[in-house]
Amino acid sequence: MSTQTAVSKAVRLSLFALVSSSAATIAHAETEQVGANVERIEVTGSRIQRTDMETSSPVTVISKAEIDASGVATVSDFVRNLSQNSFGSFRDASGFGAGQSSQSTVSMRGLGPQRTLILIDGRRMGSSVAFGGGTQNLNVVPMAAVERIEVLRDGASAVYGSDAVAGVINIITKKEYEGVEIDAEQGITQHGGAENTSVRMTFGAVTDSTNIVASVEYFNRSPLYDSDRDFSSEMLSSYGWPGTGSYVDKSKPKLDKDGKPVLGADGTPQYETVSFADARCDGSENSQLITDSKGNTVCGYNAAADSATMAAQERFSTFVKVDHAITDDINWTNRLMMTRVWTEGQYAGAPNSNSPTLKHTDANSDIYMATIDKYGSQWLKDQVAAGNYVDIDLKMRTTPLGPRITKVQDSDINFLTALDGYADLLGGMTWGVGAQWIRSDVSSVQSGAANATVIQELLDGGKLDYFAAGSGYVDGSNEAAIQAAGHTALFNGRVQTYGVDGGFSIDLFDIPNGTIPLAIGFEWNRTEYEKIYDLASNQGNIVGSSGGDIITGKSREVWSISAETIIPVLDNLDVELSARFDDYSDFGNTFNPKAGISYRPFDSLLLRASYGTGFRAPTFDDLYTGQSETFLWASDWASCPSPTDCAREQYKAFYQGNEELEPEESTSLSMGMVWNITDELDFELSYYDIQIDNVISTLSSQDVFNLERDGFDVSEMLFRDANGEVERLLLQKLNLGELKTRGIDFNLRYLLATQVGDFNFGAETNYVLSWEAKDGPNSPMEDIVGETDQPQFRINLSSTWTHNEWEASLFARYTAEQEDADYGTTDGQWIVDTQVGYYLPWNGKINFGIRNLLDEEPPFNYELGFPFYSTSLYDPIGREYYLRYNQKF
Repeated sequence: MSTQTAVSKAVRLSLFALVSSSAATIAHAETEQVGANVERIEVTGSRIQRTDMETSSPVTVISKAEIDASGVATVSDFVRNLSQNSFGSFRDASGFGAGQSSQSTVSMRGLGPQRTLILIDGRRMGSSVAFGGGTQNLNVVPMAAVERIEVLRDGASAVYGSDAVAGVINIITKKEYEGVEIDAEQGITQHGGAENTSVRMTFGAVTDSTNIVASVEYFNRSPLYDSDRDFSSEMLSSYGWPGTGSYVDKSKPKLDKDGKPVLGADGTPQYETVSFADARCDGSENSQLITDSKGNTVCGYNAAADSATMAAQERFSTFVKVDHAITDDINWTNRLMMTRVWTEGQYAGAPNSNSPTLKHTDANSDIYMATIDKYGSQWLKDQVAAGNYVDIDLKMRTTPLGPRITKVQDSDINFLTALDGYADLLGGMTWGVGAQWIRSDVSSVQSGAANATVIQELLDGGKLDYFAAGSGYVDGSNEAAIQAAGHTALFNGRVQTYGVDGGFSIDLFDIPNGTIPLAIGFEWNRTEYEKIYDLASNQGNIVGSSGGDIITGKSREVWSISAETIIPVLDNLDVELSARFDDYSDFGNTFNPKAGISYRPFDSLLLRASYGTGFRAPTFDDLYTGQSETFLWASDWASCPSPTDCAREQYKAFYQGNEELEPEESTSLSMGMVWNITDELDFELSYYDIQIDNVISTLSSQDVFNLERDGFDVSEMLFRDANGEVERLLLQKLNLGELKTRGIDFNLRYLLATQVGDFNFGAETNYVLSWEAKDGPNSPMEDIVGETDQPQFRINLSSTWTHNEWEASLFARYTAEQEDADYGTTDGQWIVDTQVGYYLPWNGKINFGIRNLLDEEPPFNYELGFPFYSTSLYDPIGREYYLRYNQKF
């Protein structure tokens, strides 16, 4: 016999609504239930308190129960699965420098995480130094603190200021809770790696004047190594240990397709580069002979044998929120959220990108001559015999120093104190003031890096016989010698924000169709930014560490004032107007208005539209970062045998900021409808159109090679040596011009009540009609939607079932296939998650679930370079089983 009451069943049924229900749909249902007693509430995207959640802008509301039903383990996992995260986003991945391996972001409309604003209880969440102070790290948000998530799928700079270009995600924390609740979960993957454990405890107490909610949360996930999955177990790099030597053979001139000599920029002939592999290559661990893109035999190293694709992560979070009624009309809120995240990632030993060379010196003459005798061509031997000592370029990986292990600690503190209340002024005023302090600290320690200067000194001094050719070579001496070049790279960064905000809302006057309200708000905040690398890394001497500029003493202050009103033109037609003025201490001021309209031709149908402007200020890294090294995959068309036969290789590249940047400016149009067709069936359709000018971006490595192929001058971005070989790329932040995107959101919810239980079915789709951008400032606009990494649509389907003590859910996510001329076709992918739950008689609940029920692998595209799939769109985990237990006291 069922132990549930009708009331508890109704509550549970409401919680298992569509995973992305329309705010208008929910509000309409609530208004019908509570009638005239409904309280005024504040809706994401508006500062005016109102009687329901219907606005001219589309808002998706997701309850905590819906998040639980989806089976995800973290807040970041859930948010990244939203269909509006159109082209995917960065997740905590192994090996990224500057503290990035602890980060997880969301990118609404595919416009980048720097254009999606994350709020906590309607106020800005702190940014992270790991991405230049321009994005927020979702990993620091504890699941135990979340009451619901509201997603504003529209630009909102008129209300929230900078960064709210693509949309706003507002994480609402728990407010009223009484009792004790414990959640524990264990997840195990079928193929090993990435196993996770979480424990959450929530406490709450309510008195006549005070509500207290507190929670602690612990999360632990083991690393996922590339070798744990067959599809990522091999990545052959031309940098190895043992490795490869090369030199320019001037007996072999380069010839074009017509057989004529190829001339350099200065008119001199160019010659072929001849490579040779160390004779020990095939006999050493993780090494084998391979052929590079130019047809040379080189010693390839399987870097995947030592690398992890997902970092190990450990997280501890605490949350305390106290609401105290000072009087009947004044409430005081204090909220403290603290999170510490530890991650440990691993990459293979560092490739020595600083062009090490075997040169002839007095100290290494025996080694040099023995190497030439063993591996040199006859032309090279003749040159050396004549006293023309040719330098041998080395492709070397510092494997004896061990893999590069990066340990990151990310600490985040968010403290808010705020007063809000009601005053019997001007006919009745609601008001609020608050002060917030946010600090994000990221520190990183990376072992396994190497000092390139020391390595060159070892070569020149005869202490490193790289090819083991010298007569005095002893096995193991090279491995012992290179230990002197070992280096531990350090990084520390901090973003600290102090802020004060306030505002009030009044009813100005009545007109025949209702009351005209007015909300006025103000805000001041100061953000301080710094990041520091160890000196050697910053000077560019260290390989295996990205390095970067030391930025200290940088800060920004912003003063803002905003206003908002609603004009009830007709009984069923409202016009919403809002505007915000911001004054920045470092680039001037900006004014951003927004207008919206909502119209109900009849009770069950809402038509709405909005138009506004927005902006995004350059981040501190956009402006001030120095050169930081990385290796990027691309095809160098100039060195390919033919346009159809061009392998992708890694090239040394440097990212750099630009103090001449201007802020981005945007316009956003949204229109749509919400139709409550029946009490059981809801439907929403929304159209969006976003245009951004002065786009701040960085050309990709492939963009630079493509521009060179198409005849553009890239001499300030692509640097080649006298023989035409790529030395490096310099990818500087630029205002690249325009970016435009248009698309459609479609949401559907259906409730089916039967004798065997109640079923909720839902569908959420984001279809991108176009996404146009430029390859460079002088390039034409190009629509790239549907191309690699830019799927045209994503679909989320959900179904939940409840019956007596039982519940179950089935969620499916689809990412459309992608295709373009450069990379070919990437298949679409369905991911299906399921779980079943049972309510126990002692107020407990147990759930068993399977993530990725069909054990789908990422869709592979071998033109992408390792790991041959998009890490922003797909994950490599495979099928995962989990058991979750909940106990309430």
